[in-house]
Amino acid sequence: MKRGFLALAVGAGASLGVQAAERGDAPFVVSYRCDGGRHLVVGYPAYRDAAKARIRLSWEGRTVELAPARAGSGARYVSASADLEWWSKGNGGTLYQLHDHRPLADGCVEL
Repeated sequence: MKRGFLALAVGAGASLGVQAAERGDAPFVVSYRCDGGRHLVVGYPAYRDAAKARIRLSWEGRTVELAPARAGSGARYVSASADLEWWSKGNGGTLYQLHDHRPLADGCVEL
């Protein structure tokens, strides 16, 4: 991940989420608060690129890229090398360990 993205995502201190209608065709960053006081930040591509572009997810001091994957509903991204799966729908999501689908951060809600 580029340092600029991490600085923007973590250093902003305020909610970086915006309503879907305002996101348009530009990449955007969303901060989430999860159960247990956990926090993660996701850099998403523009909506027009969402089916093929990777996301950048920052969680517990590390940043990983996840590729889009097939989902029955919502948006799903995976990284086999990081053993992570991010599944989001609406204004929420869950981070899973990929190999056993164990939730690592659940109840995540967009700030």
